Amino acid sequence: MWSLDDVLRYVPIGALFDGKEYLIQRFRISVFTSASLARLTSPPDHGWKWAGFGVTKPDLPAVEAELNGIGRILEGPKLLDDDFTESALHDTLIAPPPVVHIASHFTLAPGDYSHSFLMLGGGHKLTLDKLQGFRFTGVQLLTLSACETGMGGSGRRTGAEVESFGAAAQKLGAKAVIASLWPVDDRSTSLLMQEFYRIRESSAGVTKAEALQRAQIRLLNGDVKPGPGELSARSTAPTRGASFRPDPNAPYAHPFYWAPFFLIGNWQ
Repeated sequence: MWSLDDVLRYVPIGALFDGKEYLIQRFRISVFTSASLARLTSPPDHGWKWAGFGVTKPDLPAVEAELNGIGRILEGPKLLDDDFTESALHDTLIAPPPVVHIASHFTLAPGDYSHSFLMLGGGHKLTLDKLQGFRFTGVQLLTLSACETGMGGSGRRTGAEVESFGAAAQKLGAKAVIASLWPVDDRSTSLLMQEFYRIRESSAGVTKAEALQRAQIRLLNGDVKPGPGELSARSTAPTRGASFRPDPNAPYAHPFYWAPFFLIGNWQ
């Protein structure tokens, strides 16, 4: 468990490499913040139920497969595109299931809640200032399968401005949050999320931290691959100036694909 400060908040801890292996191959990783402390020891339910929300338009076609795949693992409603509204999310959180999963775009304007927003269906936006009227009490895990939900945007970064969707939701009661550090690939994210829930629900005693670790390692090792023609248009990892050699048998081995997601708060 890591307590990070300043620019260390932007480091993908699991992708630290010693020349032989990544840190994620040795350790289960979670990050805690001041908002995490009161809820670190609360044991979660095993047989999770969920509510899934997602936006496929204009450029997230794999979100539908992501929600459908998770819906075969967890019981609960899925609201896609026009059905994903501010009121639908608000109503769900009145008596929430243990898991709330959101697959969409997120844009952060550091220090400006009125211009930091989650994209809803139909092109509508849920700003962070509106989010302050929501409560996530009772949510054991909020998964933000979206871009840069755990960090700041452009401009000078010192770590102090990290008040994005993940941190805000935890302050509003979520026991744990899975968030991301950078713009994520659509297809690999869909596969990673489905693996995470499958592993977590596969047997009693598997913690959230372990399930995320194992899902990330499966992408790293090439155990999870896209189907024919399913590599997304954004599936080329940035390798300029790097020695990483893409492996066709492990198309998502680059940390670009698996390392942006991290667990905040209750690791159990």
